Formats: sequence, C-alpha cells, structure tokens
Amino acid sequence: MKIVLANAAGFCMGVRMAVDIALKTVADEGKPVYTCGPLIHNPQELERLEREGVISLGDSERIPAGPVVIRAHGVTPETLERLEREATLVVDATCPKVSKIHDRIKEFSSAGYAVVIAGDEGHPEVVGLLGYASGDAYLINAPEDIDKLPDMEKVILVAQTTQDEENYDAISERFAERFLKGEALSTICKATHRRQEEVRRLAGEVEGVVVIGGKNSANTRRLYEIAVEEGVKAWHVEKPEELPIKELGALSSVGVTAGASTRLWLIHEVVDVLEKI
Repeated sequence: MKIVLANAAGFCMGVRMAVDIALKTVADEGKPVYTCGPLIHNPQELERLEREGVISLGDSERIPAGPVVIRAHGVTPETLERLEREATLVVDATCPKVSKIHDRIKEFSSAGYAVVIAGDEGHPEVVGLLGYASGDAYLINAPEDIDKLPDMEKVILVAQTTQDEENYDAISERFAERFLKGEALSTICKATHRRQEEVRRLAGEVEGVVVIGGKNSANTRRLYEIAVEEGVKAWHVEKPEELPIKELGALSSVGVTAGASTRLWLIHEVVDVLEKI
C-alpha cells in the first residue's frame, strides 16, 4: 500500500505554543497547573499532559488556588476576570491568531458595529469571540443564515479560525450582497487553509484518506468532512486501534492527515500500522 502523508499534518503554531507554555509553567512553578477547559482537543495528548502535571478543569468546576493556563481557544473577558480573582497565577496561552480576532471585535464593537461570527455553536473559541462583542452579536454557520439576520448598516463578519474555507467564502459572498456597507474580515488561520487544501489534493491522488485527531476537534472533523465531500473513502480516528484494517487492506493508496491538536507521535503510530497492512 502506498501511504501519502500530508505535509501540514499535526500541531499548528497556536497549539504547540499552548502546550509549551503549560509545560514551562509546570516546570517554573514546581507543581501541577490547571487549564480552564481542555488545553487542546485531543484526548491522547491530554492524557500525556496530565501525567506531566497539566490538569484540565471542566468549564463549571471551581478554580483552584493554583496556577491556571488559558487554553489556545481563549476565554471571554468575564472568564478572564474570574480567573484573575480566584487563581494564584494566570498564564495566557491563547493562540495569537484568536487574540487578533478578539481585538478586531472589540475595535469594531466600540465603534458601534454589530458582529456576525461564522462558527460552531458552543465551540470554546466561538464562546470567547462572542464575549468580546459589546453590542449586537450573531452566530451563523451557513450562507443561508445571512438571510435570517436583521437589517444592519454597520456590521462586520468574522470566522472561527478553523472554519471551512469554501463555506466561509460562500458566507462572505452572501454577506456582501446583503450588507452593502458591511465588512467581511479574513480570519481563518493559514494553517487551517493549508490543511484543507492538502486534504483536497490528497483526495484526488489516493483511494482513501485517514484523518487523525480528537472527535471533539472542530478542525479535525472539518478535514474528514472535506475528504468525504471530495468523494473519497475517509475515516476519522483518534488512535491506531480504530483503523478499519480490512477496509484499508483493499486499497492500493491511502492519504494521512491530522488535525491541529494531534501530536506527531500519534501520527507515527497510525502510519506504522498502515505500513504493516
């Protein structure tokens, strides 16, 4: 079987930075640190991090009297204030690209603009983005949702950094037609762009695509959805044990990619199994 590994598979800059910051904080403080929600969306990496002293707190759990690291997805201003009151130390590991969107939303909101966010309801990054809007804010995830919005003159459109690029292009086009004075900002992460372009390319070169990453990872799920849309057989797995060996064995070529929260060691484990089929 021919195995083609995507060049952009695995940790993105923001996730790598968050993990490095959390582990450095453990080393500096000499004791476990906590994260407000999972640091990243990959169960296997979270298990490894917990062994290293990085402990995930549920969103509703009490903040302990210890160091807390803000995850890559960011938090709302209200959550940040609560952390600063209750934790002994707050270390911000928000992805710089997400922080930039926070700044743009604050800037436009303070100027009287309504904010429209293209994203996944309930996703921690989206929750944080909504929190930075001081005025009207609306969440959508499809082009037709633009038609459900009220009439507005001063309005901006932003995207969750891991949104499907083709979907956001369609949303932006409908937005421009509906809101002639509105402004659509380009906020999808370049790493997301590269991964999505690569999986489209892979789908045209191989008989099947294996996407590695957490089932609760939005960007990983989107890579799987893109592969399916491209008409190729695709599987979304978190670990090697989930590989459908019999189905994969019938193929002559397989592409492998991974979400932004997937560590390199896990990708290697999956590839090792594929090489033995």
